[in-house]
Amino acid sequence: MSLDIGAALRTGFDDLTSESGVLVVAVLVALNLVSLVANESFAREMMQFVFENGGYTPEQQQMMASFTGNYPLAIDVGLGVAVALALLLVLVGEFVRFWAIRTFAGPSETAVESPAERVSHVLVLGGGIAVLLFVFGSVAPLAGQLVGPVVGSVGSLVGSVGSLVLLTVFVYLRQEIALNDGGYGTTVKNSFARFMDDPASIIVLLVVLGLFGLVAAIPTVLTFLGIAPGVAGISGRVVLNVVATVIRAVFQTLGIAAVTAAYLQVRSSADPSGL
Repeated sequence: MSLDIGAALRTGFDDLTSESGVLVVAVLVALNLVSLVANESFAREMMQFVFENGGYTPEQQQMMASFTGNYPLAIDVGLGVAVALALLLVLVGEFVRFWAIRTFAGPSETAVESPAERVSHVLVLGGGIAVLLFVFGSVAPLAGQLVGPVVGSVGSLVGSVGSLVLLTVFVYLRQEIALNDGGYGTTVKNSFARFMDDPASIIVLLVVLGLFGLVAAIPTVLTFLGIAPGVAGISGRVVLNVVATVIRAVFQTLGIAAVTAAYLQVRSSADPSGL
């Protein structure tokens, strides 16, 4: 049976607008706001490290250092602490998604009665993928600048492609961790097998969710265009960053709910018992 994309989206929207969905959005908003500060702190500290240690002239360093002003919420904690804080929040995010998936799926769809039984899987498998995504998306582009702008651009390209591949091929990994009780190897194998069951449909679903998610990019575009009005003495850049973060939480919740619904469809078609 092929994946019913429409049904997955309808279930996703229903879950998003339910009481559980509102709660998940609220938790993700709180997490994303804290992560915004951590990620901006990491980016600024990393940029400063790159500019000071890369092969740049003093004039180039001064010019590029001006970009650190793009991170108004960054706090001065040093590179080591910034990296540790960013990675900690990446792992916290995996536990939030684990909880959200189980919430949307409901107790009847999980083979694991106690969430504590899957903590190691969340940390090792979910956390491992999340850390790789962090490296691809945040570390690789900036680290490449240590060598030069060209290598930095290559790092950005490699990071983007790597992130897309991981997010696509292991799209069901978090659901497999949260809802099944297999070991590490079985969890990864089942996740990939669910994807291969109907890769075209899940890719289309991910593209649709990605298009919805572009709404969250509107505040960022307004920032680049210089259309960033301040509110109550708060700079426009900060206001738009916060707005974008809140909007992103809504579409993250929709994505979790819709992919979970898709996973349950695929799992049910492969195993009539549902587990």
